[in-house]
Amino acid sequence: MKALRDRITAREGRDQGLTLVEILVAMMVFAIIAVSVAYSLTLALALVNDARAREVAANLAAQELDLDRAAADVFTLVDTDKTLIVNQTTFHLHRDVSWITSTGVDANCGSGGGQLQYKRLNVSVTWDGMRAATNPVRSDTVVAPGSKINDPTLGTILVSVLTASGNGSSGVTVTAIPSVPANGAVAITDVPDPTDAQGCSYVLKVVPGNYDVKISRANSVDVNQAATSTTTVGVAAGAAASVAFQYDLPATFTAKYGVNYTSGSTLIPNNLDTTVRSTYGVYTTSATTNALSRVISLHPFTSGYEPIAGKYVPPAGTAPTCLSPDPARWIIPAADGAIGHTPSAVSALPGGAADLPVPMGIAAVTGLSGKYLKAVSQATAPLTGDPGCSVTTTYTFGALGSGNQQIGLPYGSWLLYWGTSTGQTTLVPATSITTLNRGVVGATGVVTFDPRTVVP
Repeated sequence: MKALRDRITAREGRDQGLTLVEILVAMMVFAIIAVSVAYSLTLALALVNDARAREVAANLAAQELDLDRAAADVFTLVDTDKTLIVNQTTFHLHRDVSWITSTGVDANCGSGGGQLQYKRLNVSVTWDGMRAATNPVRSDTVVAPGSKINDPTLGTILVSVLTASGNGSSGVTVTAIPSVPANGAVAITDVPDPTDAQGCSYVLKVVPGNYDVKISRANSVDVNQAATSTTTVGVAAGAAASVAFQYDLPATFTAKYGVNYTSGSTLIPNNLDTTVRSTYGVYTTSATTNALSRVISLHPFTSGYEPIAGKYVPPAGTAPTCLSPDPARWIIPAADGAIGHTPSAVSALPGGAADLPVPMGIAAVTGLSGKYLKAVSQATAPLTGDPGCSVTTTYTFGALGSGNQQIGLPYGSWLLYWGTSTGQTTLVPATSITTLNRGVVGATGVVTFDPRTVVP
């Protein structure tokens, strides 16, 4: 009976199976093994795909260099980017090009030094889905011109033309003529090619001397708002001289005058100056009508322009200045709660457009219906903190309307005169002038517009 009982007990123990804990442990072990195997398979597949893509990339780079070596004109080889699809994989090819000069250094059209000898080409290829640890495929070569482009007794002019954003400006016409004094320069017989995609043009085999290098292109302006731009450069034998320009499509700015005072209708001078300030300095343009809005085409600086009503003349050596029109030049007295300000900069893209608000001083004049008016700037500043204006400026208005006439003028001090259409010589009395935003009228009739508070 004992033997039988032992056999029954042993059979019951075997029928109990695995516990829940044992099952969980077994599943965890299986999961770890499965994840390891899956990762290994995925990694192996990724390495295989990466190796296959790298092989294709190497072939694309070699193919690109073969095509570059076969180029008929080395000057046509410039930086470029291409997108290629091979076996459903997208590849990105970039070609970087630079000249090697006789000094043994890399150069481009924006740097001078020795004469041009040959071009160094670097091709790099990447592809979509490449692993972070994978480096791009790179290949290099050098390409020499098919004919002689240098002469030890002559020089080279390297011309670089960039857009406002710093990219190459292509299709720009380049000319070079002997300057005055020429210092040995002679007329160039071969017309330089227009700038390429990198904004480069090359004037080769130039007789040493001084040359005026000019660029031009329809509907383009330089940093000085000029349609054509000229720079003088000296060329030495066996060397390269560089000339750099910034040239782009203009942006269209619509100047809107007296926007800081919206009540009533304002009359502005027929010949009002408008000054715009940028990181390159100031530029002033004059109107020929008294329209309250005016379109001005300007070089599209990315930092924009600060608008100023009137002829603002900044300090430059010992030359006379006119600082009053600039609100930022007014000094804030310690005990005064007035707030000075710098005009807000406005920018626009090349070929784009933007509004340019131009604040002004506003006043009302009475008793001059049908009369003609002129304003003459005053150098003496009656208000504390007025920076003054040493450049006398005269602005003329058309015939005034009936009743009170609202007029706008740049910030600063002015004397007003009235008269017929042929001349305005009679001083407008102080009792006939009322300022409508921050301003004062002196006993002698001098009206001063203070920009330290823009709105009344």
